[in-house]
Amino acid sequence: MISRLFFPLLFICLATVFVNGCASSAKTANYRDYTLAVGAAYPAEASLAQERVDKYLARLKPEKKEQIAQNDYLAVEATEVPVSEVPGLAGRIPGQTGGLTDRASEMTKFIMIFDAKTGKPVGNEGYISIDTPRKGELGIFGGYTAVYIGNGK
Repeated sequence: MISRLFFPLLFICLATVFVNGCASSAKTANYRDYTLAVGAAYPAEASLAQERVDKYLARLKPEKKEQIAQNDYLAVEATEVPVSEVPGLAGRIPGQTGGLTDRASEMTKFIMIFDAKTGKPVGNEGYISIDTPRKGELGIFGGYTAVYIGNGK
């Protein structure tokens, strides 16, 4: 008797979990993950990123603030770093012709993620990226779907 009720109930629970998982991942399915590497921010980088976010949020018009508030996170460029200074990255990036040429001179961006409502960093980590979305567009950095604000200007 118990097994007769147990299996349909188990099936319904598993189907519910599967459908909910698909629905929550659909939110990020349309956006590209720009993360190539992860690293801890130096204090100067974290401070500069915080300053950029503060200035950006202070300059926003009310309608733009409402638009930003619809998203949980902001992605801000803390600094630029040559590919040659990011351990192991040069070998993972194809050159213009598919070779190893000109990788060392290419620049990466160190992106930090901030809470859009509080303006505070979500952590001390930053994400190395070569490409970024256009300013004001959404992208994924380290699993966070964030509005990219560039250097905040």
